[in-house]
Amino acid sequence: MSPFFSPTRKKVIFFDMNNTILDRRQCFDSAFLEVMNDYTARWDPEDQNWSSQDALQSYKLEWGRHRKAPVRSPISPDELRHICLRKALQPFPVNVNPAFTRSFFEQVEEQEDNFVALFPGVEDTLEALSKNYKLAIISNGNRRRLQSNLQKLKLTAWIEQDRLFSSEKDGPRKPHPAIFEAAMKTMSTIASHSVMVGNSWRNDIVGATSCGMDAIWIHPGNIKKISERRIGKQKVVIVRSFKQLQYTF
Repeated sequence: MSPFFSPTRKKVIFFDMNNTILDRRQCFDSAFLEVMNDYTARWDPEDQNWSSQDALQSYKLEWGRHRKAPVRSPISPDELRHICLRKALQPFPVNVNPAFTRSFFEQVEEQEDNFVALFPGVEDTLEALSKNYKLAIISNGNRRRLQSNLQKLKLTAWIEQDRLFSSEKDGPRKPHPAIFEAAMKTMSTIASHSVMVGNSWRNDIVGATSCGMDAIWIHPGNIKKISERRIGKQKVVIVRSFKQLQYTF
């Protein structure tokens, strides 16, 4: 299979971080269970007919139900987390008010860094791509945590700290064009010489192509291993996993 992009036309590859390079979903699950187990240890085991794993699955099902609704209600992510946690913890002897929810997820976020991990093939793929391209990150994530993850997982071997662009520092959140444009300006590149890689169709793919970039969508549910489509004049390559990027460049 011939590559979709080449070093003669592309100079910079921008990556999303969470759930593109870092497996945040698995990390969230482990952190949620760790915090939940700490709470359940304080309660009488005889009263526990509902496990931490049950609570996690209930939370995720409720979250997915709201996110997949045909018409999404105009509630913030924080409000939605509260609604889902309250549902998940109904069988437990706890008053799930907004203050409890904030405290619970603050602890989850602290624990997440203990479980953060790369998707399979990330290191080998970044090593291969770095030989012909400059690599950078555009993320809506918390900048402090992103910097910590870069260092902890030794990603700075391929992506230096000054190539990390976050919504906290570099403009509005994706998919707003300003953050993509700021990143390209700092990297001394233009849209036609750049590619955006991410797992979010709206934030990463639509955001990048609206700025004139081509893009790669990591979509595990894609029927074919690698396929291609267009958004206007921009090329969008769809792959199932991060390690398949080696076949697109």
